[in-house]
Amino acid sequence: MSERPRARARGQALGASGFVTCAGLLACGASTPLVPKGPHPPHIQEFVEVAYPPPPAQVEEIPSGLPDASCAWVDGHYAWESRRWEWHAGRWVRPPAGCYYAEPVVAWSKAGEERLYFTPPRWYKEGAVELSERAAICPEPQVCKP
Repeated sequence: MSERPRARARGQALGASGFVTCAGLLACGASTPLVPKGPHPPHIQEFVEVAYPPPPAQVEEIPSGLPDASCAWVDGHYAWESRRWEWHAGRWVRPPAGCYYAEPVVAWSKAGEERLYFTPPRWYKEGAVELSERAAICPEPQVCKP
């Protein structure tokens, strides 16, 4: 057997196993309803200067058993509080109607002296880019109880 057919057979085997793995991951992930997500509107973002980046996100196990059909999962995140990072665990919530969740962002400034900034997570109304800050912000969602 020449080198080419072996390489092709190996590539086909890797491609097939990659497809099975990918399909398996999609099947598992599709059962957990997640909150709708979107970006922070540029005219509303809050920038908090932080001293250092957060640690890696904690691994969380999503509790089994959806509290009710109107609930969705929001991932945990680190927030800058009192000059240090505090972990806020993920939870089941009832997303406010017509609103989406903008995840927290940590980024270096691109102008002037290098500084690290944190933008806390927030809920915004759909179309928030065209709305004033007051009109664009949604209330915090209700936490779902098991």
